[in-house]
Amino acid sequence: MTIKFSNNGSSLGTRSRGQMLRLLIENSLDKDDFVTFDFSDVVSVSHSFADECFGKLLINRSLDEIKSQTTFINTSDNIKKIIGFTLKER
Repeated sequence: MTIKFSNNGSSLGTRSRGQMLRLLIENSLDKDDFVTFDFSDVVSVSHSFADECFGKLLINRSLDEIKSQTTFINTSDNIKKIIGFTLKER
Protein backbone atom coordinates (compact mmCIF):
# COMPACT_ATOMS: atom_id res chain seq x y z
CA MET A 1 0.00 0.00 0.00
CA THR A 2 1.20 3.52 -0.80
CA ILE A 3 0.00 6.46 1.23
CA LYS A 4 0.33 9.70 -0.72
CA PHE A 5 0.48 12.29 2.04
CA SER A 6 -0.09 15.20 -0.34
CA ASN A 7 -3.69 14.00 -0.70
CA ASN A 8 -4.07 15.55 2.77
CA GLY A 9 -2.39 18.84 1.89
CA SER A 10 1.08 20.23 1.29
CA SER A 11 1.49 21.29 4.92
CA LEU A 12 0.49 18.67 7.48
CA GLY A 13 0.08 20.01 10.97
CA THR A 14 -2.79 18.63 13.01
CA ARG A 15 -2.91 15.71 15.42
CA SER A 16 -6.34 14.74 14.12
CA ARG A 17 -4.97 14.32 10.58
CA GLY A 18 -2.00 12.41 11.97
CA GLN A 19 -4.29 10.11 13.93
CA MET A 20 -6.43 9.40 10.87
CA LEU A 21 -3.37 8.42 8.84
CA ARG A 22 -1.86 6.40 11.72
CA LEU A 23 -5.02 4.31 11.95
CA LEU A 24 -4.77 3.64 8.21
CA ILE A 25 -1.11 2.65 8.64
CA GLU A 26 -1.87 0.40 11.63
CA ASN A 27 -4.65 -1.36 9.74
CA SER A 28 -2.29 -2.06 6.85
CA LEU A 29 0.49 -3.28 9.14
CA ASP A 30 -1.98 -5.54 10.95
CA LYS A 31 -2.66 -7.19 7.58
CA ASP A 32 1.10 -7.60 7.03
CA ASP A 33 0.99 -5.14 4.12
CA PHE A 34 4.17 -3.29 3.19
CA VAL A 35 3.47 0.45 3.46
CA THR A 36 5.18 3.14 1.38
CA PHE A 37 4.97 6.69 2.71
CA ASP A 38 5.06 9.05 -0.29
CA PHE A 39 5.78 12.66 0.65
CA SER A 40 5.93 14.09 -2.87
CA ASP A 41 4.46 17.62 -2.96
CA VAL A 42 4.47 17.89 0.85
CA VAL A 43 6.33 20.98 2.00
CA SER A 44 6.19 20.58 5.77
CA VAL A 45 4.93 18.52 8.69
CA SER A 46 4.56 19.66 12.28
CA HIS A 47 6.01 17.83 15.26
CA SER A 48 2.50 17.15 16.54
CA PHE A 49 1.45 15.58 13.22
CA ALA A 50 4.63 13.47 13.10
CA ASP A 51 4.18 12.31 16.70
CA GLU A 52 0.55 11.35 16.17
CA CYS A 53 1.15 9.66 12.80
CA PHE A 54 4.53 8.00 13.34
CA GLY A 55 5.60 8.33 16.97
CA LYS A 56 2.53 6.60 18.33
CA LEU A 57 3.17 3.61 16.07
CA LEU A 58 5.87 2.73 18.61
CA ILE A 59 3.27 2.15 21.31
CA ASN A 60 2.35 -1.27 19.89
CA ARG A 61 5.28 -2.02 17.57
CA SER A 62 9.04 -2.01 17.74
CA LEU A 63 11.09 0.33 15.58
CA ASP A 64 12.63 -2.69 13.83
CA GLU A 65 9.18 -4.02 12.96
CA ILE A 66 8.13 -0.65 11.53
CA LYS A 67 11.35 -0.35 9.53
CA SER A 68 10.90 -3.82 8.03
CA GLN A 69 7.31 -3.13 6.91
CA THR A 70 7.57 0.48 5.70
CA THR A 71 9.61 2.85 3.57
CA PHE A 72 9.67 6.57 2.85
CA ILE A 73 9.93 8.08 -0.63
CA ASN A 74 10.12 11.67 -1.90
CA THR A 75 10.80 12.92 1.63
CA SER A 76 12.63 16.23 2.06
CA ASP A 77 15.54 16.49 4.50
CA ASN A 78 13.47 18.73 6.78
CA ILE A 79 10.58 16.25 6.95
CA LYS A 80 13.05 13.39 7.58
CA LYS A 81 14.54 15.34 10.50
CA ILE A 82 11.15 16.04 12.07
CA ILE A 83 10.01 12.42 11.78
CA GLY A 84 13.38 11.12 13.02
CA PHE A 85 13.34 13.47 15.99
CA THR A 86 9.79 12.42 16.83
CA LEU A 87 10.69 8.72 16.77
CA LYS A 88 13.72 9.32 19.01
CA GLU A 89 11.52 11.15 21.53
CA ARG A 90 9.39 8.01 21.90
